[in-house]
Amino acid sequence: MENDWMKDPSLQGISPEKLQFMQKMFVESRKLTQKEMMPFFMSLAMKSKKEKISFTKEEADLVIAALKKNSTPDELTQMDKIMKMYQSKSGGSR
Repeated sequence: MENDWMKDPSLQGISPEKLQFMQKMFVESRKLTQKEMMPFFMSLAMKSKKEKISFTKEEADLVIAALKKNSTPDELTQMDKIMKMYQSKSGGSR
């Protein structure tokens, strides 16, 4: 996945730091196995807290929609797995 999704007009109100954080998360998570996902997300949560990066539900929805528009079928499948895992561990909320 290229960085083209970050140029989506719907994302203009989201800081570049947040967009870079999401890009890095999706790029790094693509090569992980199911077993490696949970430690990865725990590490990511700690990093986001340390860097004071958080997303509103609206920001997360916009980013996910932009990512999906610019993804291959394989990337979409991986993204869906990641989102299902994230939602199950966070109780369904972002």
